Amino acid sequence: MEIGLEPPYLIVKPGVSEDDFYRLADEDSDWEYLDGRIVMHSPASNRHEDLFRFLLTLFSAFLDERGGGVVRGSRFPMRLDARWSPEPDLLVVTESRRAQLTDARLEGPADLVVDIVSESDPGLDYREKLPRYRDAGIAEIWVVDRFRQEVLCETRTDAGYQTQTLSSGRLSSSVVPGFWIEVSWLWQEKLPSTLECLRTMMS
Repeated sequence: MEIGLEPPYLIVKPGVSEDDFYRLADEDSDWEYLDGRIVMHSPASNRHEDLFRFLLTLFSAFLDERGGGVVRGSRFPMRLDARWSPEPDLLVVTESRRAQLTDARLEGPADLVVDIVSESDPGLDYREKLPRYRDAGIAEIWVVDRFRQEVLCETRTDAGYQTQTLSSGRLSSSVVPGFWIEVSWLWQEKLPSTLECLRTMMS
């Protein structure tokens, strides 16, 4: 579709029903449904895609080897209610809740979500999606911010969410036991080998 805009851009169409969103959306759609609005980002940058591929490969290979859940990539809706079907860059669903995955979407919140901050609106994940993820009770939330070179991780506890912000050091998942990354891997100009990272993680 020709829209005559130079990236990065963000297009918001308010007043869209959930039925219309799911009727129009398909696997090639580049929008998500946030608070009754269709939100369309400009195409992802090369660096965004590198980070997405890197993290998806690590989660996929780890879960394939150790089991315990499945990971889905961007463009897979997570239906929270009739006005919210965000599409995190990654979502992990543990084995006990796998039945909530349908062909079209996840019914209810994931156990872990990862959003990579986009060029089109770097504040969107913090401003809109993070509070909604908390309201949904998602057990673990990562926001990967390459502009600040930090990862915000929020983990749900009985007392509320525990927050940590890391620019380097080990970030371990509470949802996927044994999974961790060295945060500084994400800021390297050339991302490290996923195979070598997996060997390090699993050693």
